[in-house]
Amino acid sequence: MKRVLIFIVLAVAMFSLGFGGGIVAGRTWFNPESPTKTEVEAPGPVYFVGDFIANISGAGDHVANFKLSLETSGDKALSLVSSPSWVARIKNEVILLVKDRVYEELTTAEGIMKLAEDIKRTVNSMMPQLGDKAPVVRVLFEGFILQ
Repeated sequence: MKRVLIFIVLAVAMFSLGFGGGIVAGRTWFNPESPTKTEVEAPGPVYFVGDFIANISGAGDHVANFKLSLETSGDKALSLVSSPSWVARIKNEVILLVKDRVYEELTTAEGIMKLAEDIKRTVNSMMPQLGDKAPVVRVLFEGFILQ
């Protein structure tokens, strides 16, 4: 009886070591998608569009106050975005997009990220493409206050 118990304990231990070792080997040595070195993309040129104050729709008197910058795809896009005629149109579109938001939408990070994505999409749709790249890569808020 004692030998059978020792045999069972050794069998379970060997199975556990083999199974665990197989999982470790599979995740480290045999996984072709394991990231060994990740490359971080350097940010493009950034243009500060300005300070914005806009009333927000919905119940109550709420105001959004924020600073907006646009990360561009390159120097050519930066010169395009920073031209005075485009800056005026960009500011107009941003104010219109913010005025359509409800206070509850902008109280979460998800709501602000959705606003940033909408601003990026709107600005890229009204500006000419530069080769195969859109002029605006990212919308950056340097400050965002709801009152």
